[in-house]
Amino acid sequence: MITLAGRCVEINSLYDEVYSLCSEYLTNDGSPDFTVAVSPEDIEFERMKSIREDMSKYMHPVLYPDSYLETLAVYRKIAVGMLKYDTFLMHGSVVATCGDAYLFTAPSGTGKTTHIKLWLENIPDSYVVNGDKPLIRVREGYCKACGTPWSGKERMNTNVMVPLRAICLLERGVENSIEEISFLEAYTKLFQQTYLPTEADYVRKTMELIRKLSESVHFYRLACNMEPEAALLAASAMKPC
Repeated sequence: MITLAGRCVEINSLYDEVYSLCSEYLTNDGSPDFTVAVSPEDIEFERMKSIREDMSKYMHPVLYPDSYLETLAVYRKIAVGMLKYDTFLMHGSVVATCGDAYLFTAPSGTGKTTHIKLWLENIPDSYVVNGDKPLIRVREGYCKACGTPWSGKERMNTNVMVPLRAICLLERGVENSIEEISFLEAYTKLFQQTYLPTEADYVRKTMELIRKLSESVHFYRLACNMEPEAALLAASAMKPC
């Protein structure tokens, strides 16, 4: 059993890799809020999805072992189960400092990981909550960014929940610049970077949770040249301290 976003999740898996991945999130305390179980069909779904995505980028797809594909299937099921608890999965990198978290989201390859590493190097007391696929827990009047072991190839994550102060749409730029934008301006990009299950009820629930972000989270657009000054500018504008 693991703890994620304040919930206990029981995992019934076919392979041990998921337990190794989740080693820092394992718990024996309490009873599970929900259970996920993976079947061979779930693993085959992840295999075919991975092949389609790789073929759209490369000549030859990467053939991942079943044990790794199962970790993807587990998190997909967890993301669905978490919706019951007003928690959803967003593709982004989250860095925290001074008690608040900041989520940077953008299409893969834009430089999210590079940017949060600039925070680690230049912003005092900063640390990574999750480098790739954080959970966002939504409550009336506040949101929290939650660490998970599903955090990209760098495995940058911390098992914490931190109040989410801002979401920043990251773009490449020759010169660094940042501006605060409205929720409506940010919405399309937020929607694109959020995991959406296939079932209509889950899609509606996810859209409701995205909308509730506007009650407590600020939104920014950052053009970043991936130099240290970009992190200093972003930190200053979003007022972490």
